[in-house]
Amino acid sequence: MKIVNGRVVEQSKQSILLEKLHEHAYLETIIIVLGYLSIGYVVNPDDICLINGQVSYILILLAVITLFHGFESGMITTGIIAFALWYAYPSFQYVEFLVTLMMTMIFSEFHYYWTKKIKQAELDSDYRGAKLDELSKAFYTLKISHDQLEKNYVIKPMSIRNSIETIVSKNKEIDENKDIIDKRKEYFGSFLLLLEKSFNVHGGIIIYEREGISNKQFSPKTTDIVYGMGMNEIVLDDEFKDYLVNRVIDRKKPVFISDKDGEPTTLEDKNSNYIAVIPALEKNKVVGVLLIEKMPYMSFNRENLTSISILLEYFFAEVRKKNILYHSSEIEVIQDQDFKFEYTRLKYLDNEYGVSSIVLVLRIDNELQATRINNKIEKMLRSLDMMTMTEKNNLFYISLLFPLQDEAAAIGFLNRLLSMLTEEKDKNFNYMSFDFSKSALLNKYINEDYSHE
Repeated sequence: MKIVNGRVVEQSKQSILLEKLHEHAYLETIIIVLGYLSIGYVVNPDDICLINGQVSYILILLAVITLFHGFESGMITTGIIAFALWYAYPSFQYVEFLVTLMMTMIFSEFHYYWTKKIKQAELDSDYRGAKLDELSKAFYTLKISHDQLEKNYVIKPMSIRNSIETIVSKNKEIDENKDIIDKRKEYFGSFLLLLEKSFNVHGGIIIYEREGISNKQFSPKTTDIVYGMGMNEIVLDDEFKDYLVNRVIDRKKPVFISDKDGEPTTLEDKNSNYIAVIPALEKNKVVGVLLIEKMPYMSFNRENLTSISILLEYFFAEVRKKNILYHSSEIEVIQDQDFKFEYTRLKYLDNEYGVSSIVLVLRIDNELQATRINNKIEKMLRSLDMMTMTEKNNLFYISLLFPLQDEAAAIGFLNRLLSMLTEEKDKNFNYMSFDFSKSALLNKYINEDYSHE
């Protein structure tokens, strides 16, 4: 068993064993080497390192330890072997020691590049998975909105599309209001007000994760709370013990009070103070929950609960983007928030794990030419690639972001673009590519006034 986000997750015996071995790598290394020397002493007290045989057992030992645990464990092994060679032999076997040291370096290089490749593959997979999840939610949002428009309700519903527009516009107003100190809390308050007006959610509460503690368990100690209109204050510790809240955090899926047919019902349940609890997830981790205490009978249905769930996911994603962009302004010259958010997320991967991405910027001095090229590029982009156009000093800059790609990918895209442009005059433009260590240069390139040269 393994605890993830405070919940029990099944693990295979192999994964548990490997986890334990990596957790105590240094201790395991010392025990294995001392065991090796003990066997050598039993076999031949005058040759405890077993260096005089036909097979180099030390190299086998080094290969097993260093390839599995890395450079540090290899050097511990080499140090212990060197100590044994110094004290257990009449003269120091420097040839054996140098061979051991050299092979430790070689084995550790193999370990380093192998683990780096695995880490890059995992990051690539995680990033693509996150993007797929975002695109899936966006598609589902569009589908739900379209389905709602096709139905005739007794009371006129608020479409998903209109609700999203309201969220975006309201958050923008909060951002521009300098008198609001705790903007994050204000976001949540306005969202609860939207749910009350659009879906008749009365008695709504949002419990959300505080900033800067994303790697910790979702619990009363790591969360804050925002109340809807007319709600009394509650004790977070008590709410986490609530049956529906605990079940939602455990299952990571919305839970509501239902009748015998499985349809939502507003009848009270003795096990919970709420009729519905909906989670917001980020990378399969609960980052917030919406607690609904009261809703009118006509509004409490699957369609509205699904819509609320979609909106909650979208809202938390928007808040997360704002938090990340608030603490990082790497490319302030570009105004496209989605582009900046993706750039910031990829720069983190580059800084932490050395997984490179590239930005290609085209500088064009004619608006019509920029529009034609922009339209051509839109048809060429792959699913993960992003593009935005910025106007600065009467020049037009088309910025292209290629996630998890190197400069060769940017140049390859540029060559394909040039081959697809039919007008020769459209091929006349300036360009530069930037890796993520050159954010300042990227800003300078777009800010620089070339129009008077």
